Amino acid sequence: MNKRVKKPLPHSATKSELVEMYCDQFSEAKIRNQINEILKEKNISKDTKIIPHLEFIEFVETYGLPKGYYLEDDD
Repeated sequence: MNKRVKKPLPHSATKSELVEMYCDQFSEAKIRNQINEILKEKNISKDTKIIPHLEFIEFVETYGLPKGYYLEDDD
């Protein structure tokens, strides 16, 4: 039973962490462009390093959980 242990999805992430989480699924340019679009829609500067929780979750809901992560139940 030596399955790779999944990590809980963090509350939020920096853009670099987001790219690391999704780099095996999308190109870095696509990841950065998409998160910048979400930030722009919410009037958050795309120069921000740390993605706020709600915008991070919006990205995850749009593109699916990154491989190797799971969503913790909020109980």
